[in-house]
Amino acid sequence: METEELQKKLIELYKLTMDYEFRKNTYEERMNSLKEEYAGLLKETALICDGSEEEWDAAAGCVPEYIISELEKESSKRKRDCQVLNHKMNLVTWFVPMMGESPSLNAERFAGRVVQIWNERMPEEKIGVSTYESIKNGFRKGPFCFITTAVCRTMGKPDDCYELTVLRGYRDNYLLSRENGRGLVQDYYNVAPTIVKRINRQPDADKIYQSIWKEYLCPCIQMIESGRQEACREKYSEMVRKLEKEYFYLHKEDAR
Repeated sequence: METEELQKKLIELYKLTMDYEFRKNTYEERMNSLKEEYAGLLKETALICDGSEEEWDAAAGCVPEYIISELEKESSKRKRDCQVLNHKMNLVTWFVPMMGESPSLNAERFAGRVVQIWNERMPEEKIGVSTYESIKNGFRKGPFCFITTAVCRTMGKPDDCYELTVLRGYRDNYLLSRENGRGLVQDYYNVAPTIVKRINRQPDADKIYQSIWKEYLCPCIQMIESGRQEACREKYSEMVRKLEKEYFYLHKEDAR
């Protein structure tokens, strides 16, 4: 397969998975179906994985470049920010893990090159390398935050803003060090990608995110600052359960 044709096929695969939503109980089945359906494409990608650096860059860079070209068409900052988050979720949940599944010893390195090119082209929107094995039983810590990031974007705050830093520190230093906290973080990462994707589809997404900030995240930050760590965990848990009910279970999953 010529490089240009391979690029076209990889972009087609990426566009297909943009309609997918992450669910722990169906992820493995969907990934296996994708690997079976696109076995030929994965074999062609494996040849590139074992080829020259020039071939690597041409194949690994096609999807990041496609995404950037699509983002440049969006004139609304809010819609663009929502699309950035959707694309980041799609990259780490579906496309990058798929690239790591090609039948080559260099497959994971190639997947890492996709991530590297994205991070070089979008330095303020960095993602981590994800693998099928690392997320098929549910996200653990996550390549990036989901709901909190979406809320802060709506408020015009950058990825390294004070609020996100405080909440991430609380997650890493308090929740993940406690059994009841680890379970909460696991639950959050199992439902948050789908919740954010569905909120982003709403015409009043800004209002929804502002409500989440006012009702949950702002109080959580105040609790963390005052040392009320357990009270924050309870509030955080309340947020996850409410959003799970409103935007996760009450929607039928896409048939694909």
